[in-house]
Order: sequence, then C-alpha cells, then structure tokens
Amino acid sequence: MSDDNKITLHAFTELVAKRAEVSSVEADAYIHQLARTLGEGLEKGSDINLYRFGRFHTTHVGEQMGRDPNSGEPLTIQEHARVHFRPYSALRFAVNAPFRRLRIKELTEDKTAWRLRTSALALLTVLIVLLILLGIGLKSRIFTQNASVVPPERASGNVEPVRPVHEVPVTGAPAPATPTTAPAEEQTISAPAIAATAPAEPSSPTAKATTSVVIVSSGDTLSVIAATTWGDPFWWPLIYAENRPELSRLDPDLIDIGITLRIPALAGSVTSPRAADLRLKANAYRIVAEDYQKLDNPRAAKYATVAARGFNK
Repeated sequence: MSDDNKITLHAFTELVAKRAEVSSVEADAYIHQLARTLGEGLEKGSDINLYRFGRFHTTHVGEQMGRDPNSGEPLTIQEHARVHFRPYSALRFAVNAPFRRLRIKELTEDKTAWRLRTSALALLTVLIVLLILLGIGLKSRIFTQNASVVPPERASGNVEPVRPVHEVPVTGAPAPATPTTAPAEEQTISAPAIAATAPAEPSSPTAKATTSVVIVSSGDTLSVIAATTWGDPFWWPLIYAENRPELSRLDPDLIDIGITLRIPALAGSVTSPRAADLRLKANAYRIVAEDYQKLDNPRAAKYATVAARGFNK
C-alpha cells in the first residue's frame, strides 16, 4: 500500500493470491473476470449484490444544465446512467469504526448553554436526593399483601410444606409445649384471641410440640413466610394473629425488618388440615378483618365475609 493509502492493482493481486493460496496469475485472472462480469451486468441495468460486501446498481439521470469546470461556460450534460455502490452494514460499520467516537463541535459559542446545563444538573441532583430519601423510607417497611382481592381458599394437594428459613425450638414463649396427649390447640396456639375460639381436639403422637420462629429480613412478607413455612401463602393471617400482641403497629399490611415472628404449629398440615386448624384460620381472618376495619381498609369486608363463611378441607 502506498503512502496515500491507495492500493495498486499489483499489490491487490498479490494480496488476493496470498489469501486464496493461489498463484499471482490465477489471482489476476480472477480479479479481471470479476470486474468484467460486474461491468457487463451494470451495462444491462442489473443490480449486483455481493454477499457481505455491498450492492452495485445504476440510476438514470436526465439531461441537465451545467458548467465547464475549466472555463466556467454553461454546457448541457446529456442524460446518462450513474453507477452507485451501497456497502452492507457490517462493512460500513467496520470502515467507519475509527470515527464512531467523534462528536459534532459547534463553531460558534453558545452564550446561554452553560445556564441550561447548570439548571439541568441542579434538577438532576434534586431528583437523585429525593429518590435516595424515598428509598430509605421504603426500606423500613414491607408491604405484605396485595390490596386488590382477598386470597381464595386453596384446595388441598400433595405439596409438602417447606421448612422455614430459621427454625429453632422456643422455650418460655407464649406457645407452651405440652405432652402429646394434650389437646392440639394447647400445644400449638399461644395468642389468646385464637386459642379462645379453638376447642380441644386430640393430637396424634407425632404432632409437633414446638413453635418455630422466623427473623424477618428485607424482601420478606407474611404471605412469603407462610409459603416458605407451610407451602401455602393464604395461611398468613395465622402468623399475624399469633404475633399480634407483640407487633409495634396493628396493620396486617406492614411488618418491621429484623423482628422475630413465631410460626404456630398446626395439629395437621395445610394440605391435610384438621378441624381445629380450619377454625384457627377462620378466627385469624376475623382478626385481620377487625384490624382492617380500624384502619378503614376496604378489604375488611372481604376478610370478614371469608371468616364468617369458614373453611373446609
């Protein structure tokens, strides 16, 4: 290649011969044959598309007036065909790669541009500060339920309950452990509001006598904890009712990060609940409905309706 970045036919022939691993004579014949074929096609008005290279085509230019570049005198330019080449995108991007980072620079200085830039920067700073404050405020709250509908009853299935993330036996907690021959509600439920409505029902010799606990972390909700613990998110009111006396605010939709929640043990399971478990669930829905009513939450009526209707297996 010459100093002015122009490649000669001889150099191009040698390059093709080296790339194609053929002799210079064969490469020269290939190049001349390609040029001859392109020329014949363009003379016939055909479009020639070379894969991953570009497209050659012609356009008709009508007769028009012009000027002689040497003398400047007017002359008539006869109608003719003009040859065009349009490279494919890959080739065009590769050729223009060195110029992609270039930016347009104004030749005349804008006297007011600095004011606009300063105002935009100040507005952006204010928005960032507001977003940070909003994020700090929301981080201390966890919204537990979707405010649209009351969760319907789920039919029992064959899904095994998932063990909670943090599960340790509780000693001295409001849910005392009793012998296996004691009634189910005495060994599983500690909240007075729930235990008062749960009549005694004998438990099996293998029933759990301990209550598990879960430490609330960022991203947890009561429904998520219920799904993780029991495999069913719609049993979350039992967790709320169990821990209601110790909560800082009686709002079923809000729990604080870092607190420890007791998970009441069931006489049966969410997939095969006993009658006492279903009564506890209905009573927990009633407690949620009452707290919603105190907060003027429109979901209170729906939860009260579900609690009054009760649950079946």
